[in-house]
Amino acid sequence: MDSIKITLETLYDILRNEKKREDLQKLESTFFEDVVNYLKEKNNFMEAKKNEKSLFASGERDKLDYEIRSIKRILKEIYEKREKKIIDITINRSRTGSEIIDTSSMLKEEKEFYTEILKILDHFRKGILQHLFIGEMPSIINPNLLFREEHKTLLSDIQPPFTKFEELPPKSTINEINSLNAQANLDETDEDTEENQPNQSPEKKTEKETIPVAPSQPEPIKVKIKIIRPMPSFIWKDQKIYGPYTTGEEIEMFPEVAELMVRKNRAEKV
Repeated sequence: MDSIKITLETLYDILRNEKKREDLQKLESTFFEDVVNYLKEKNNFMEAKKNEKSLFASGERDKLDYEIRSIKRILKEIYEKREKKIIDITINRSRTGSEIIDTSSMLKEEKEFYTEILKILDHFRKGILQHLFIGEMPSIINPNLLFREEHKTLLSDIQPPFTKFEELPPKSTINEINSLNAQANLDETDEDTEENQPNQSPEKKTEKETIPVAPSQPEPIKVKIKIIRPMPSFIWKDQKIYGPYTTGEEIEMFPEVAELMVRKNRAEKV
């Protein structure tokens, strides 16, 4: 067995430093492994003393039991102190979007903890705050979907939040898409339908607008475009969420939205 690098005294020192100092303290990369080895050693000693009947062995068992309980209590305090600091770091990262957050003092498992919390914070900040900035109600995908296999692509598309107003897409672009959404809900005929029915008279078209649409509608024709500037998510007339889209991504989009995105230099035709 490797030499034990952890003792009750070193754990006390680690806890004292975490309490005393504001920053997350640097630990050895093998800290968890060393703690596990230390506890295994104590537990092995305890097992060995269980079969001894002497008064001395009984005293040793009590001492070992007290030490093991003290180790667990200190480990819990260390974890919770570091947990709070990591959460504070993550909140700061999500709020500022800063790329210079120092994570060097985090252990491997703590960095994974930090990354998962950051994904959730950014997800809700993007779904609530960014939509409020452009005068829209919050739009949030069920966060449980973020951890499902089929939504890995969605998760990889979630970017750090916009921290400057000028980084938001122009409000006019969003307003135009919203207008298209509203028009799509009011007018049951869109551009591609009109092109497929060039001989339809205005009277018939008006009549069609007043008749409720049948439950099943043909799949709208889409065109392929390439995103050249980031685009936030939006809800189309089918009540599905589209986006967000990142630079270089090729997608199929409804013609009227595709033309708008091309006109606003958000995309180009493929």
